[in-house]
Amino acid sequence: MKKIFSLVTTMLFVAITFGQNYKPIRGMGIRAYLAQNGQCVTANSSNINNVIDADTETGSCFGTLLNNGGNGISVVNNNTTYPAGSIAGFNVDVTNNSMTSATLSSLSIATYKNGVLQETSSVSTLSSVPAYGGQKSRSFLHFKTTKAFNEVRLLRSNNTSCNSLNVYYAFTCAPNVKLENNGICDDIIGGSFADLDTNISCSSSISSTSVVTDRDKISDGDKSSYGTITLPSGFTGSYSIGVFDKSQYYPAGNKAGFVISPANSNSVFTEKVLNNFVVETYMFGQLQDSQSYANGMNISAMSLGGNKQKISITTTKPFNEVRLKIIQNSSCSNMGAIRVYYAFEEPQSCDCIQYLQCNKAAPYKGMIVSGNLPNGGYYCGKREPWTGTWSTSSSYLGMYNAEYVTDSNPSTYATFSIPSNKNNLTGSVTVESVGTIYPVGTFAGFTIGKNISTDWSSLGTISIQLYNGNTLVEQKSTSGDLKLITISGGKTMVGFKSTKQFNRIRISIKHTAKICQCINYYIYNAFVEIDSDGDGVPDCKDICPNGDDNIDTDGDGIPDACDTKSCISNSDKSSTIDSDGDGIPDACDLDSDNDGIPDAWEDLNGNGRFEDDDVDGDSLVIPVLGDSVSSYLDLDSDNDGILDLFESGISSAVIDQIDADHNGVIDSGVAVGNNGIADVLETFPDSGIMNYALRNTDGDDKADFVDLKSNNTDFDLYLIGKDNLDILGAGFISTINDSDGDGIQAVVDTDLVQRGSPNSPLSPFASVKKLAGKMAKTAEKISETKPVETIINDIKIYPNPVKAGENLNIRFNEDGNYILFSAQGQLIRSGKFSGNSEINTSSIPSGMYLIKIDTKSTSKSFKIIVK
Repeated sequence: MKKIFSLVTTMLFVAITFGQNYKPIRGMGIRAYLAQNGQCVTANSSNINNVIDADTETGSCFGTLLNNGGNGISVVNNNTTYPAGSIAGFNVDVTNNSMTSATLSSLSIATYKNGVLQETSSVSTLSSVPAYGGQKSRSFLHFKTTKAFNEVRLLRSNNTSCNSLNVYYAFTCAPNVKLENNGICDDIIGGSFADLDTNISCSSSISSTSVVTDRDKISDGDKSSYGTITLPSGFTGSYSIGVFDKSQYYPAGNKAGFVISPANSNSVFTEKVLNNFVVETYMFGQLQDSQSYANGMNISAMSLGGNKQKISITTTKPFNEVRLKIIQNSSCSNMGAIRVYYAFEEPQSCDCIQYLQCNKAAPYKGMIVSGNLPNGGYYCGKREPWTGTWSTSSSYLGMYNAEYVTDSNPSTYATFSIPSNKNNLTGSVTVESVGTIYPVGTFAGFTIGKNISTDWSSLGTISIQLYNGNTLVEQKSTSGDLKLITISGGKTMVGFKSTKQFNRIRISIKHTAKICQCINYYIYNAFVEIDSDGDGVPDCKDICPNGDDNIDTDGDGIPDACDTKSCISNSDKSSTIDSDGDGIPDACDLDSDNDGIPDAWEDLNGNGRFEDDDVDGDSLVIPVLGDSVSSYLDLDSDNDGILDLFESGISSAVIDQIDADHNGVIDSGVAVGNNGIADVLETFPDSGIMNYALRNTDGDDKADFVDLKSNNTDFDLYLIGKDNLDILGAGFISTINDSDGDGIQAVVDTDLVQRGSPNSPLSPFASVKKLAGKMAKTAEKISETKPVETIINDIKIYPNPVKAGENLNIRFNEDGNYILFSAQGQLIRSGKFSGNSEINTSSIPSGMYLIKIDTKSTSKSFKIIVK
């Protein structure tokens, strides 16, 4: 239930948070360049790499990059070919300007494979995407592909100006996103860190951002907060606002829509105004369903008895975006200010209204009270000649078929008939609940209608009275603060939220207008909606019976009042994706990849965002860091071949206990409590305080898990014997191939399907320890009468024995590395040598030692004696 926010002048998707389904194409092996007339050209701005780095908040100005008449910016992934059916596009904005139809018509998205054009988006594809919205007015331009590709290009025609367009990143999204079908009623599409954006657009050139205020509140997870749309007087055209979910989609057959109200709390939407509303659903920017009030949009009143209304459609196709389109035409000079509270989706069977009917059992069995109150009998079924009550016995006035108010069909009705040119006549019906007294906070009233389009207020006064037995306890009328709310099918709900207990509901219609036609008032049914805890959420939708159901910060369908998860507010981590499969979504998981290192420690720049901490590599040898997996989800954050768990600082004994297969992921059977951190690593379960210190062997500014030289001398990659993978000679794996998205590259990943790499190398120090043990055993077999000078493959180690304080010489015709151990296997010293090198022994105690020499052509071990 996480979502996005949109305005429609044309079309786009706005980025507030970055969900893991919509993945930027970034990092090593990715190249961004300018394209002119289909050909690659040299970038004329150094900031073009902003499009492919880990920082999704800093973009490149498209107009500046192409100010010489170029027509495109392209991002090519040399590591991956994306399958047909993927979503491809760019995240953009136009600073403070409007994204007009003319601008969008000049833009298109194209895909290429190995330099060959595959397909290009149509104008209609992009024009279906709203422009503007969210907190930064960012938008998604994208389309669904039909062919495989490894390059995405944003194009514009040469004869258009687009100087204000900023490009933040290219992205792809797999079409197999998660289906959300939780069956929750009034399920808010929102949350303060949901994977949503609020998109906005307009059919005119008016500034889309100037007519909506507080748009972020539409998807903040609070059902009481709202954004306000105020269309300028004289504006003619359409304006839409939508919520777009980047992490999941919703099934066909559910209802989808918005909760709205007039900004004036004393007014309600009339049928004339509702005729200007359209609800639409989209899937990946493509229109799925569209319905107006005139052709069957669902309209209902909220249980609060105020002026909030739910407007929705019953979907026929899956969707991941819901939009409300508002049309202001010449016949409507000004729609006025409109509050938009939130978007929602729910099953069709979520109507909490209960009709009082004869065939039901308590508490919803209802019977007609005949005659005038307080006396009269009660009945179900037909009674002649008249039923109900009325103010005169004149033959031309009557209440017909009052029994239909309590029959089993909510579409049948009693009729209060007024002949033409008659006024000051009153008809009423009273319904009693059999065996039930309704509590304070119950929403009670009637569903009514009429046979003419004239507004209710000009016809007379309607009153609702609540009784407890024969005692009147409360009443409201349309001449005071009782509101009439238009719903589906031309019907109207009239009622209010009680402040007293009651068991009878009475409606009185006083007709005061004199009109030259017969008027029929229809009374369909009496209803109640119970809200036992008074939080404004009816009982049938109440998830937290004794708490406030209106706030759902993470948008998971469980209100904060009874949500046991502890989630990170305003996080850019997904609230629907559970990367490590521990049952806790990433936004609520303090260790999202289960590598034993808390996400807070993996927020390397300390800015509170997690998707921009992708630092694999060395900026001295590559222009853009990263392997496209941010550190909080990366099991090898520096691409040195050693998994983060083994460089964390957790003791090897504990690692053996919590990661039996040594795949770098804490085993599923290890308890993680509610916060996602393994309990054994905390001071106490769910404390969030680690009982170990993050390892930083050399004490520099980088912890070992992001340090290519943990000991400040040797590349970790070399110490585990994987120097052959160092193509660039800088101590990291630069061949990016990561099909399971765990940050471990295929050249060292033993499992390319599941997260983790079973039996991966341990930390360099654990590896050295293992090697030292092996060396110690070898030492026992080395004769103590070996020559003073040992020559193997022209490697010379001398003098041997060597006096303490003198230099031990290494001579070889290749560069290499050495590791010096004690006879017990303890690491004494390590380093590099080149041609002629010396090792000073001044601080080395007397005794027997082992030295291991590694070069490109050989690996040999020797016994050394220090005297």
